[in-house]
Amino acid sequence: MTRAVVAIGSNISPRREAIRVALQRLAHTDEVRLVATSALRETDPIDAPPGSGLFVNGACLLETTLGPFELFQCLQEIEALAGRTRGTPNAPRTLDLDLILFGDSAIDTPELTVPHPRAHQRDFVLEPAAEVAPDMTHPHMGNTLAQLKAARSAGATS
Repeated sequence: MTRAVVAIGSNISPRREAIRVALQRLAHTDEVRLVATSALRETDPIDAPPGSGLFVNGACLLETTLGPFELFQCLQEIEALAGRTRGTPNAPRTLDLDLILFGDSAIDTPELTVPHPRAHQRDFVLEPAAEVAPDMTHPHMGNTLAQLKAARSAGATS
């Protein structure tokens, strides 16, 4: 089984309910085991259109026998079931599920980039990810999520 970290967010009501249902769907997905979930935190939208509401963000740790592209497709299907539509970048959304880490894989395709390219720069991703998987290592940076969080908190990471 491969460990994977998924960031979870929503800024269209009912935000917490959308996240709860998404976690439930992940937990009931064949070939996926929900290992841990972080606390949820309310955060300001980043680079979002004016008037975008506050986000509720968190993360979860999964173990899966799915490959990274199969897991990514599963995440997109769960988003669609929650009413997620894609259009304007960073627009408000009912549900956002981002594959942050997939084992020690480094993937860079038009469809999927893992590790997520900005995860280490965003507290709303890094803090909950480090909460559920502090020992997972960022394959490009060579640091654990806990180390990246500590460095960011100390102002050493851009």
